[in-house]
Amino acid sequence: MKVEISVPEVVSIFKEIQQKPGNIFEMIRVEIKESVGQYLTKLMDLERTEFLGRQWYEHAQGDVNHRNGSYSPQFHIKRYWSRQG
Repeated sequence: MKVEISVPEVVSIFKEIQQKPGNIFEMIRVEIKESVGQYLTKLMDLERTEFLGRQWYEHAQGDVNHRNGSYSPQFHIKRYWSRQG
């Protein structure tokens, strides 16, 4: 993939970052949140596959344990710190 960008576009981007630095941090925050969400989703899917002992759409004879859909939970992480930092 090749991305071409002109010098005036680069100058414009840097000026916007200088004027509104919060925007770039918000964009980075959203990207990180999405990446972590995708990583955790994949990790939980692999754990479920290991637990069930079979891949998606693979059925075992007489097994009643199935994948039953998904949901999107909202979660918050608490950060704890010591008195010394």
